[in-house]
Amino acid sequence: MKIAIITGASSGLGTEFANEIIENHLELEEIWLIARRKERLEEIIQKYPKKRIRSISMDLGKEESYSELEKILNETKPDIRILVSNAGVLTRGSLVDKDLKSQLNMTNLNINGYLAIAKLCLPYMKKGSMIVETCSVSAFVPNPNMAVYSGTKAFVLYFSRAMHEELKPRGINVCAICPGNMASEISSLSEQLGNGSIINKLPFLDMRKVARYSLKAAQSGKSVYTPGLFYKLYRVVSKILPHDLMIPLAKG
Repeated sequence: MKIAIITGASSGLGTEFANEIIENHLELEEIWLIARRKERLEEIIQKYPKKRIRSISMDLGKEESYSELEKILNETKPDIRILVSNAGVLTRGSLVDKDLKSQLNMTNLNINGYLAIAKLCLPYMKKGSMIVETCSVSAFVPNPNMAVYSGTKAFVLYFSRAMHEELKPRGINVCAICPGNMASEISSLSEQLGNGSIINKLPFLDMRKVARYSLKAAQSGKSVYTPGLFYKLYRVVSKILPHDLMIPLAKG
């Protein structure tokens, strides 16, 4: 059974990935949506009554979810054609002002969750399959007030690029997508971004277009894709200028 798996599918970019795959990848026999909020996943299922969609409610930041997913995969033995690893969380603020639990939760989901989902799904992927890893422009330059978040995204970028090379001989492509601002729940703009923040003044991307062109980039064999002209330029500049000059501009 040919399937796609989308994690973090209950909102924002994850939902747009789900919509894009459900509507345009007709070769797939079933779509698996993974997120904590099952009611949000059910809303997507109701939107597509003629499609085979499975909702799996779990928190990929918790280790017990990995054995649960491993059991489901072992019982079903699917042919995973597309894996979108998108589950993540962001908290802003100076590390000294944040509680330890919230920061550890962020690393558990943004790092361990990505590692675990890839490791668990790879035995069910073969030539022609692809993995889309949701990264961020925060991976290019360290972000003050988002120190832990930008650190986790740097991990995702390096992890994805290394896997891209490891899996190339097997015909499996891994693509890290690095978007900038999006009006998604993870941004929590109303609560976490002050009007004076530089980040708040940067361009916002259309999430449906990000999903669509990210999938096309992965299909074409790219290892990294940065949507939006401004953020493409940012990526180039981040390779040229010393980080000491860019870090103050990247403050969250």
